[in-house]
Amino acid sequence: MAKQTFTAGQVLTAAEMNSLQENDYNWTVTTKTASYTLAAGDEGTRIVMNNAGATTITVDDAVFAAGDVVWIHNIGAGTCTITAGTATVSTVGELALEQYAGGHLYFTSASAAIFFPTEQGGGGKILQVVSTTKTDTFSASVAAGAETAITGLSATITPTSATSKIVVLGYMNATHGAGAGGVYGYIYRDAALLTGASGDAAGNRKRGYGAGLRSTGNLGIPFFYLDSPATTSAVIYDLRMSHDHSGTTTMTVNRGYADTDNAQHMRQVCNITVMEVSA
Repeated sequence: MAKQTFTAGQVLTAAEMNSLQENDYNWTVTTKTASYTLAAGDEGTRIVMNNAGATTITVDDAVFAAGDVVWIHNIGAGTCTITAGTATVSTVGELALEQYAGGHLYFTSASAAIFFPTEQGGGGKILQVVSTTKTDTFSASVAAGAETAITGLSATITPTSATSKIVVLGYMNATHGAGAGGVYGYIYRDAALLTGASGDAAGNRKRGYGAGLRSTGNLGIPFFYLDSPATTSAVIYDLRMSHDHSGTTTMTVNRGYADTDNAQHMRQVCNITVMEVSA
């Protein structure tokens, strides 16, 4: 039963009193199977989303009044995201509700609401995973000191909350044609070096994630980093490489530098995986 209004001096019947009590303990349920915009009359009800795919519940202003409450629950397999339309929606938790998550939307004014999620056992849950595996070869002429992007070795993720963490996992193998020397690896976020995943600044020394000494074959560098992008916009992570040769040289990925066609040489694989983890 939705929120009811009465006039001064009105005498309530037994049926009306029973209805009020039912509403206090068993809120009227409205089940939605598609994205929905909250409307007048939804105050005092439970909006239950049930869809196998992703959905949204949009909140606009001038629909509710201060003190109104709407319960929102998601029982579908698809994530339901509470989205601010023309109203403002604030929360210390998640607005993206996975299956069986929910909470109540409390309006502080006609244009602002706070979402209080039902306790789900704290943060640390994996909300989504994006992974890219590169199996083809790559080569590039790389100048001394330059970090070079590797075509096809990036992953794009759109966090559902600005408080989420992003776990970056990866593996890169590389070599170069300048003989023995170092191969360096880097994590980039949105085309900029992720300095948090690099060593401290020290004069003219390069900063990076990992390095190793290349002798005759490819050098493998594993990556693991917990990032805090603080955004709900799409974020692009990619792995890059460089070398410590004094001049320009050719670097290769997923193949040896000579790449002779015999059983002593192999084709390899690189990967980058990014996971959103709730705060």
